[in-house]
Amino acid sequence: MPALSLLSHVPDDVMARLAARPAVLPERADAVVIGGGIMGAAAAYYLARAGMETVLIERDRVSSQQSGRNWGFVRTQYRDPLELPLAMEALSIWPGLEQELGEATGWRRNGCIFVADTEQEQNAFVRWQERTRDISPNTRLLSGPEVSALLPSLRRATAGGLHTPSDGQAEPALATTAFARAGIRGGVTILEDCGAIAIETAGGKVSGVQTEHGLIRCNVAVCAAGSLSHRLLAPLGLSLPQQSVRSTVSLTAPLPPLTDACFCGFGIGLRQRPDGSCIIAADSNSDIDLSLDSFRAARFFLPELLRHRNGFALRLGRPFMDDLHERLVVPRRERALAARRPPIEANREYATKTNEAVRQLFAGAEAIAIVKSWAGRIDVLPDALPVLDAPGQIAGLIVATGFSGHGFGLGPAVGRHVARLADGTEPADILAPLRFDRFARGTYTRPHAPL
Repeated sequence: MPALSLLSHVPDDVMARLAARPAVLPERADAVVIGGGIMGAAAAYYLARAGMETVLIERDRVSSQQSGRNWGFVRTQYRDPLELPLAMEALSIWPGLEQELGEATGWRRNGCIFVADTEQEQNAFVRWQERTRDISPNTRLLSGPEVSALLPSLRRATAGGLHTPSDGQAEPALATTAFARAGIRGGVTILEDCGAIAIETAGGKVSGVQTEHGLIRCNVAVCAAGSLSHRLLAPLGLSLPQQSVRSTVSLTAPLPPLTDACFCGFGIGLRQRPDGSCIIAADSNSDIDLSLDSFRAARFFLPELLRHRNGFALRLGRPFMDDLHERLVVPRRERALAARRPPIEANREYATKTNEAVRQLFAGAEAIAIVKSWAGRIDVLPDALPVLDAPGQIAGLIVATGFSGHGFGLGPAVGRHVARLADGTEPADILAPLRFDRFARGTYTRPHAPL
């Protein structure tokens, strides 16, 4: 068994509580944030900095779900052009975060490189750069020989690539808890093991958040609940076509230097960390665990699912039975709680294939060994763009969800925009493509890349 990496990544099965829950639940706050991922933690931090008395509630532990399970890329490269301005804003924040928060985040400005296996892929990179050159001037196209010079350990020839040296990486759980700890010092009350049951309203305005431990009255509610967001929004008359896919990730034992930049190509993603260990995953393979809920809003997803059917595997198993049991036994108001930390099974076949692909792709990876593999549930929306909006139907409600597997790096900018929306500031122009009502209005577009 290889030695464990000195740098943690995915949360352990038993996590220490970040903050002790008070014996008496706060009766009132200015704002209640639902969800302890990086979006919720950053939002709570910036809300408190704006002078709002803020409570963050999390049904499990801060960073226990996808915000602690992702790849850790902080990239602007090859993002949807509609999302790119938000990513650029976030990238401007990351380098100063450790000083601002007084906590480690694992930030490194080591760049990002995507390589093209075919001329078709390279042509897609060319079109993206032509469209985004004014927004992302640091990205440059690479020829095949330039890729080889930049990645001497890469064994395969390429058709070219994209390289953004200003992009970087951070440690997911570390960065998320950094926001939470800084928030606590700034006055945020964090309630772990405290799930949201409902967002309460009165007269078309937010009036409170009902938790499993009682009601917290508030004027602002931030729904940053990841894949459970649609359940909290539906009773408010807000229909969100949100689904989830299961993605498997692995941590390797330390390896010789393979790539300094975050890497995507030939069907894999790889991030090598300062201790030499690597986060690796299949870039184009995810599982869809079928349940009765899978058919909700299926019409929004079916065209892309058929178009990219080789990248998804439909699975019928435990999630289907759990969903059926919940619908038959669990009261509707309590379904948003779900299980505290439901087991999310890693796809061992994907992990093995990814391990072998890295071994063949990179010189120096011949002795690659997997320390552990895990999976996370990625909440997705039909256009693979998030919702970051204050829907006009409910005053005081802010929604930050649906980041579709590439939200981690956006977290700092999302938190800032949530705070601005909360104080009534007019939404920034860059948020226009991320409006909640785009699905009802039919103004959403095809995903920039496969879901």
